[in-house]
Amino acid sequence: MGERMNSAMNHRRGGVLRKMLGKNRDSDSFLVLMLAAMLCSSCATIISGSTAQIQIDGNVDEPVTVVTSMGEYHDLSLPATVKVRRRSLDGQHIQINSESYAFSDIILRKSVNPWAVLDAVPYGIPLVVDLLTNAASEPEQSRFFITPDAPRAQADSLHRADSLRLVKEEEEQRQVRLRARQLPKHYYRHEWRGCLGFGRCQAEHDRDRMLDSYMRRYELETSGECFDIVGDAYLQAGVEYHYRLNRKWDIGVLANWGISREGDYDYYPLSDPVDYVDADELCRFFVVAPSLRYTWYEISGYRCYSRIALGLLRHHLTFSYARYPWVDNNSPDYVSRDKPEPLFIDGTDKIKWRMAYQLTALGVSLGSDNFHLFGELGYGSLGIVRVGLGIAL
Repeated sequence: MGERMNSAMNHRRGGVLRKMLGKNRDSDSFLVLMLAAMLCSSCATIISGSTAQIQIDGNVDEPVTVVTSMGEYHDLSLPATVKVRRRSLDGQHIQINSESYAFSDIILRKSVNPWAVLDAVPYGIPLVVDLLTNAASEPEQSRFFITPDAPRAQADSLHRADSLRLVKEEEEQRQVRLRARQLPKHYYRHEWRGCLGFGRCQAEHDRDRMLDSYMRRYELETSGECFDIVGDAYLQAGVEYHYRLNRKWDIGVLANWGISREGDYDYYPLSDPVDYVDADELCRFFVVAPSLRYTWYEISGYRCYSRIALGLLRHHLTFSYARYPWVDNNSPDYVSRDKPEPLFIDGTDKIKWRMAYQLTALGVSLGSDNFHLFGELGYGSLGIVRVGLGIAL
């Protein structure tokens, strides 16, 4: 009895599963048919296709050869019909030649295929298909009447004269461009620069670790940064000297100073009474490093380069913390000129030495042979962005 019930239940489950699979197959077939209908409903693609027809007529008493984007048509007697590709239709040329006459090219202009506009009304997929098959455009004019420009012999001589003139003009323009880009043989070897640097730099790692340690220890948060000119980053200034070995390579040395100033900390005590806290950070660093620079593109007044520098960094880290008892301004003990004796004092004043580095991915200088402005993007001891003025002697 139990085996009969189990077999009945399994049969029922199998029937349900077969119905579900049948429904899935029906839904898949329906989706495929729907997609096929959507793709095949592109009227412009079906009716117009990827080519367009051009009718050419003219006052010509001999067969002509017509060259279009679809190929060459030989020995055509006008009027005749030729085909062109709809791809890159705007500005497309149709060339016409014969044994006795010369003709000007027919230049096509593009307009929108009305069938493509109709496809865009119900939904956008047919229009996408039309764009992919280039059926969304059609020639603005499909019928042309041509007349010979000149007899072939005369046209050939005029063509040769025009060709020689154009070749001469192009050569003169090329020489002018070459002279404009040609660099002088003699150039200044010595270059001095002054610059300012902005953004994060190599020295900020030590300063951030120091600040995080004290701010977690005493539950501090910065405030008043809207009026802080320097902010959390270092403000830097530097000078450089470069000696130009040749047009590509420079060697030199740089010196850079940076300062970070942060104050006005808020203190959140864990117990009463509320105390007054005075915390301040002042960090400075100095970098000196040899530099190697490579110029990878240069024309008169414009130069692109990259640079690498390795040297020594001296970092002076200072942080002071003092906690004072809170004194009400209205109390008789309040004296505006003097602070009360601190309850607690802490801080650090230490010097760290590091290997300094700078990688300049892109540097650009603009100006004359003597004076130029420059800007650089990179990372290291000189910051992310640097701008300045250079003088060549």
